[in-house]
Amino acid sequence: MTTVTVDFRGTQEKILKEMIDLGIVKTKAEALRLALMNFALTTGMLSREKILAEIHARSGSITIGEAEVQRMVESAKEKSIRR
Repeated sequence: MTTVTVDFRGTQEKILKEMIDLGIVKTKAEALRLALMNFALTTGMLSREKILAEIHARSGSITIGEAEVQRMVESAKEKSIRR
């Protein structure tokens, strides 16, 4: 495990707060983990299938499908637009 201390100001700080306020994540650390996963996906470092397989492997008894994850993302987007 790696521990990092990072200071965010301005726009980056607002984005982290918005992610928490919208319920996308519960903590700033979780937001950063999500951002890293998104980076890996958008740059092609990891495939969507590999990331989902890893999430399922680590989740144990938690079962959530890709459709449910997508629904949660869309719901958060809608909340953001209404603000």
